[in-house]
Amino acid sequence: MAIVYPLKLEEKIMPIIDLKSKEEHTNKAIVLKQLIYQSLEEYIIGLCASGRLSIGKAAEILDVSIYDMHEKARKKGIKLTASEEQMEKSRKLLEKLSNN
Repeated sequence: MAIVYPLKLEEKIMPIIDLKSKEEHTNKAIVLKQLIYQSLEEYIIGLCASGRLSIGKAAEILDVSIYDMHEKARKKGIKLTASEEQMEKSRKLLEKLSNN
């Protein structure tokens, strides 16, 4: 579901928005959404890296796969890894599944 949200922008950034819009042959609203999404992606990856947000939830928010999240983080030089507790739970589950 999309939400309409009023937004005030500094007039001095509009020439950059216009330029990007013309270069990409798209409208200004799409350019603004792209820029917001890029910033949101960076912020979410930071939350994952600090352990404040799970990779699964981050992938859900950004509407991508967990593998895509790892790839996006890798491109930014960030390695998203599970905590020791998560890895131990995974090992135990794998052992349990292997014994069945």
